Amino acid sequence: MFKVATRYACLRVLPLILLVAVAVRLFDVQVVHHSEYKAKAAETRIKQYELIAKRGEVYMMDGDEDVVPVVINERTWTIFVDPSYVANKDVVQQKLGEILGDQMLVGWDKVWDNMRLQYIEIAHNVDYNTVTAVKAANLRGVGQKETSRRVYPSGELASQVLGFVNAEGVGTGIEGSLNERLAGKNGTLKTVTDVNQIPLSIGDDNIEIPAEDGENIVLTIDENVQRKVENILKNAMAQKSGISKASALVLNPNNGHIMAMANYPTYNPEEYWKVSDASLFTNRTTESTYEPASVCKTFTYAAAINEGVLEPTDTYFNTGTTTVDDRQIQNANGSVKHYGNITFSEALDYSLNTGSVEALRRIGGGVISKQARTTLYNYLTKNFNLGQKTGVELYEEAGRIISPEEQEGNAVRYANMTFGQGMNLTMVQVAAGFAAIINNGDYYQPTIVAGVVNDEGEFVPKEKEEPKYKHAIGEVTSQTMRDMLVSVRKVNGGAGDLPGYSVGVKTGTAETYDASGVYTSDRTIAGALGFGSSKSTGSAPEYVVLVRLDGGTLLWGSYDAVPIFTEISNYMLQYLRMRPSE
Repeated sequence: MFKVATRYACLRVLPLILLVAVAVRLFDVQVVHHSEYKAKAAETRIKQYELIAKRGEVYMMDGDEDVVPVVINERTWTIFVDPSYVANKDVVQQKLGEILGDQMLVGWDKVWDNMRLQYIEIAHNVDYNTVTAVKAANLRGVGQKETSRRVYPSGELASQVLGFVNAEGVGTGIEGSLNERLAGKNGTLKTVTDVNQIPLSIGDDNIEIPAEDGENIVLTIDENVQRKVENILKNAMAQKSGISKASALVLNPNNGHIMAMANYPTYNPEEYWKVSDASLFTNRTTESTYEPASVCKTFTYAAAINEGVLEPTDTYFNTGTTTVDDRQIQNANGSVKHYGNITFSEALDYSLNTGSVEALRRIGGGVISKQARTTLYNYLTKNFNLGQKTGVELYEEAGRIISPEEQEGNAVRYANMTFGQGMNLTMVQVAAGFAAIINNGDYYQPTIVAGVVNDEGEFVPKEKEEPKYKHAIGEVTSQTMRDMLVSVRKVNGGAGDLPGYSVGVKTGTAETYDASGVYTSDRTIAGALGFGSSKSTGSAPEYVVLVRLDGGTLLWGSYDAVPIFTEISNYMLQYLRMRPSE
């Protein structure tokens, strides 16, 4: 009887013990370790997704108001695997192997190396047909997200200007320099998911930060001008074997808008990884410094005339050489022509080095004093913004002009600088500074961004910018320089100009350094810098053209660069519909 009573007592106590144990466990789960278990539960049903911002597209101008896309986005997809959710590795491996083939980024050993991982990308930039096949396979643990890739509808056009951004985020051209504006900002979606990892629109734990798409940027580059200039450079290089690299820049001198930036040889930015010569990525108009040679005589003469110490009709006695300190400077080619008493206008016509050196002396009251050097330095660096970055929306080199405060900034160096040797500048610096000389005297910061295309697909120009330096030189000085450069043009290829227009030009032939660091005339850089305007209206010049040719041989500005300038100039006269005089 006692044993039976004991057994009944145990049976009554055991449920109570179990109930207490369950209560303790519930207390432990729901109170003591509540946060921990809540987080673990959230891991299984709440996922965080990155909302990818749409990269902005790039446009060029097509005339005055229309725009044309030159860098666009094409829909693609990234395929990924969640190893922790895969039900059958062999099936996934077989099916995806058949669908993706050589598009696989990683080997399957790496995919299955850690089965606790939830996200491994196995293919990038797959097309619509491929992603459709992946979806149709209905493989658990396999997903896809929409991405995009950059497409260049115009092929190699303006490749160094447009550039690219690689997988590491390193870029060139506009794609690199304006990457932050183009890229936008990715957003975040943290949401409850169903058993198939599909985001649901319910749940108090949802967090959404919308993605901010990148800007659609419109360049000042005119597609028609850019294409024409590139073809001209390509044809010039095909006709003359001594040219290894050619560049040209077309600029609107009245607002700083760059209408063309051409470099040849070029490459296809859509397949940039296939390029073996990295120098092809360089935009030589902004990133490559050089000594522009005699085109810089325009800056020296403009400074002297603006200072009131020289008139084009003033004369000096030319012997073909001039002595500065212990150095003798001579005219190019050791020319024996134009000896005697000549005007400064004639000296510029025939690009005599003695004329520009004498102009510097006039600034110093007859000697190349520190005051003369300081005055020229201030004009070059402050009025014309040479030897420093211009602020154009591209990667650019600063170059350098030696200050007269430095030991190297002596009279000999400055004498050479009057005809463009002993300084390092970029093409965009030279073109923008020259524009101030011939546009009535205002310096505009060069720009390559015209505005944006808004969400409605409309072109919205940016606000008109005021000159960076108002009255860099006076209007009278500017008119005088235009007249002098038109006179120079009559000596340098003017017969090829379309009739009825005013075209001015200055050429340059720069010696380069040999292996020992000494100037050599066996290998030169040829250049031509000029403008065009309409005689009939008396308007200011409407374009500036700068040509630069590099090679492993002797090139001349007058013979090699001028024909290219003429062809571009004649095209611009017609393209801009400038009215000739009757």
